[in-house]
Order: sequence, then structure tokens, then C-alpha cells
Amino acid sequence: MSPHPAPTESSAPSPRSGSGRMVAGLLLGTLAFLVLALLGPWAWQQLRGEAPSARAAHATESAQALPWRITPAGDGLAEVFGVVIGRDPIARIGRTWPAEAPEMKVALVRDPQGMFTLEAYLESVRAGFVQGRLVLTGSADPATLQRWAERATAREPQPSGSYRLTLAAEDADRARQSPIVALTFLPAARFDEAVALERFDPAPERIVTADALVHLLYPARGLVVSLDPQGRGKPVLQYVAPRDFARLRAPLVR
Repeated sequence: MSPHPAPTESSAPSPRSGSGRMVAGLLLGTLAFLVLALLGPWAWQQLRGEAPSARAAHATESAQALPWRITPAGDGLAEVFGVVIGRDPIARIGRTWPAEAPEMKVALVRDPQGMFTLEAYLESVRAGFVQGRLVLTGSADPATLQRWAERATAREPQPSGSYRLTLAAEDADRARQSPIVALTFLPAARFDEAVALERFDPAPERIVTADALVHLLYPARGLVVSLDPQGRGKPVLQYVAPRDFARLRAPLVR
């Protein structure tokens, strides 16, 4: 009989087999994470009932809404920010910025001479990579504007001496169907004339007004870019249908 008992085989896994199981577990966990990351957005869209194509279309329209992307639309019209100025209604802007559209304010502006202008405002939009404020001017006959003014729910004085009148809900809904006749984009960031020329190309006409502002005129696009070389204010981009460009140029040459 041997003085020492024979060694028995241990049932515990060897360090090598334990490491193998750990690596396999990590691989399976990583694979599961990747599957969830890929399928998660799709599942969320299904729960919300929103088609991926619709989300992609909205993203594409917003990305293409660059301030210098102006497309001729025939009959002396042009398209910018997804709307054809001179043809499309104010409400059409909601297709370019669907998330911001419900916050759009519609109002009448009464100037010191008593004339009314229909305006709509989007306080913050992203036009491609450019953040800014958008003001749309609508068209309505004077009698309609007068009726809307009489039913306005608020009257707010402006520094210019004008008044901004908040429309009644029913009148505001009708105003959103008015055709856009002009559009103003106010970028949040300043840029100089060199940057403007790089983005918009050399201007066919350049006017410096008595207040030292520089105005770059693009009649074929229906656009005027106004800049302050002294840095007192931010750029102003004004758009009309090219056939109506005289309404932008006339105040600059008086």
C-alpha cells in the first residue's frame, strides 16, 4: 500500500477554459449591443408610427435649406428655404421646418403712416449649418387686413414707432394661407463681405447707403445681402421673386 493516496482529478475548470468562457461572453454581449443599436431606432419609429422615409425627407429638406441655395422656379419666381416666393402660402414653410412650424407667430405690423403688413416669424431655425431668425411677409388685400386688425387680440408698440397686432386665432389660420411675397433671414452669426462673396458669388451691383451699410444686389436671384462693415449689426438677407426685385432696390437708391 502506497504511503500517499493517489491524487484525484479536480472538477473545477482550468484557468484556460474559464478565460475562454469569459471571451465568448464578451463577444456575445458586444454582438447583442450592436443588434440593439441597429434595431433600436427602427423599433422606436414603429412605435411612434413615423415612417423612416418621412424622417429622412425632413432631414434632407432642412439640410438643403441653405441661404445661398436659390433655384429659379419659372415665371420670374425663385425657390429658397423650400418655398417659392410669390406663389406658396406662408404655411408651406412648415414642410422645411416641421418642428418649428407650430411655434410660428403671425401678426400685422401697422407702420406710423397707418399701413398694415402681414408678417410671420420663426424665432429660430437652422438653415443647413446656419442658425437664424426667419420673417415671412404675406399678401392680403387691404380690406382683409383692416378686418383682421379690428379683431386683433393684442397691440404691442415697436421701437420704430410701429405697432405689432396679434391676430385672432381664426384670422391667424387664414393668414397662414396667404402667399409669401418676401422673406427675410437674419443669421445669428456675423460675417463680412468676403465671406458673403464666397457664398453668394460676386454681386452684379454693390450699393453703400448713407448709414455706411453695404448692400450686395443679386437681381436674378431676388436677393439683397446687407452688411455692416463696422460690426454694429448682423447681416440681413432679403428675398423676393426676381420679377419683383425693384421693391428691394428702390429704397437703396433714393
